[in-house]
Amino acid sequence: MANKREAQTIIVRKTPRGLQPVSGFDAELLMAKSLGTEFRLTSLTKRSLPQHRTYWKALSVVCRSTNKWPTPEHLHDALKRACGYVTINVMLNGDEFVTTDSTAFDAMSAEQFGEYFNRAMEQLADAIGYDPLHFLDDAA
Repeated sequence: MANKREAQTIIVRKTPRGLQPVSGFDAELLMAKSLGTEFRLTSLTKRSLPQHRTYWKALSVVCRSTNKWPTPEHLHDALKRACGYVTINVMLNGDEFVTTDSTAFDAMSAEQFGEYFNRAMEQLADAIGYDPLHFLDDAA
């Protein structure tokens, strides 16, 4: 059974017409609030596992077909660098070094990974001269 806080949570979805309750129960809870009530919204959208797997399949296919990168992990690192997903760190002696940012599920929201995915596929297409997602056409 849901706790009291969960029972009072109103879930809405962004649509072209604005925010819409996702269920009749959510609509009832929303209608019970007075005009002018303010809400704090938090995105509930989760990272897409199919998108994540498509990303890694594209990297695997490109590595096998081009031999430009030894592993999908090496290509992943190169893409993060090419897309600017890096952090410049400074050691105590003042020396700088660069690390690539994480794309892990707990490090990037669905929106952030979607943006990264699109940028990475554009960078990869430029680097190899063809659409790295061409294998999706074969599945259709």
